[in-house]
Amino acid sequence: MRLATPSGFATEVFLLEAPDRELLPEGPWTLVGDQRLREAWAGAAMPEPEHALWVSVPEEEKKLRTVIPWLEHWARIPLHRDATVVALGGGVLSDLTGLAAALYMRGIAWQVWPTTLLAMADAALGGKTAADLSAGKNLVGAFHAPRRLVACTDLLAGLPERHLQNGLWELVKTALIQGELAWAQEMLQGAPLKVAWVERALAFKAGVVHRDPREAGERRLLNLGHTLGHALEAASGYRLLHGEAVGLGLLGSCLLAEEQGLKPFPPALLEPLVRCLAPLTPQVAPWADCLPFLARDKKAVHASGSTQNAAAIEIQCVLPRLGEPAVQRALPPEAWESPHARLLALLHQESVRV
Repeated sequence: MRLATPSGFATEVFLLEAPDRELLPEGPWTLVGDQRLREAWAGAAMPEPEHALWVSVPEEEKKLRTVIPWLEHWARIPLHRDATVVALGGGVLSDLTGLAAALYMRGIAWQVWPTTLLAMADAALGGKTAADLSAGKNLVGAFHAPRRLVACTDLLAGLPERHLQNGLWELVKTALIQGELAWAQEMLQGAPLKVAWVERALAFKAGVVHRDPREAGERRLLNLGHTLGHALEAASGYRLLHGEAVGLGLLGSCLLAEEQGLKPFPPALLEPLVRCLAPLTPQVAPWADCLPFLARDKKAVHASGSTQNAAAIEIQCVLPRLGEPAVQRALPPEAWESPHARLLALLHQESVRV
């Protein structure tokens, strides 16, 4: 099924059960795939190009050094400008393959075939490719939209439960951006994944990205949960998965919104949020470890009236609202200290209760 996207949108979006070879590039192409998926790819009768790369890219290897050998490999083949690169894997592999495609010969076409719920719900769509630096998440990258996104739900079948839950947080994020409390609550009840949830999230993100492709305004709303989430993820030494960190960031954002004078979220949302996140309590880093990463957040800017030598910075923070779309506010990193403390207290209380 091809999903409806705005006229002129850069990426064709398909949501299928099984992989379809008809959706692969028509011209010359190569593949960068997660080595754990090679057997499943062959089992689906999908072709493997002669110079395919089957790799393993854990979160801690989301670095520029990882893509250099890929670029050298493409140059040796040689891969020309009329070729397309197909990325088959999760969010880290998709981000790095898209970045490599943006860099090679100043940009060649690519397709993304996401194989995790996290990638399907978020990372694969929008053209934001990136690698991490030691200072923080996604600090080097490029906007380079894939020509086609093909999400095959059959490829989720072997995912561990933790990884399905990991991806679910990006769907919950989408609901909270829109103020759709009932949808968020539905997804927090432990029901099996519904394909309609993925379709709804992809359609929403496609609309936002089309209106704001370079993240100049509205697209920043997609960072809901990511400001504190990225800091928690990095400060945990990446023991937290990205989606788990975003889930914690969503809870922190709800608490920050209340502290900023917005209407507080009801227990009907906060309690299931806390219940789902409580197992992550041991991986939540203390505030002192999170603050340096917040200060280096890529959305941080020097506060109005400050000088380049001043320490005052602000981050464009996304605050969810009850029954209304989320809003943005420029706040100092220290604004997250109290929500971080309250978040930890709620998680500890739930852990003790259980």
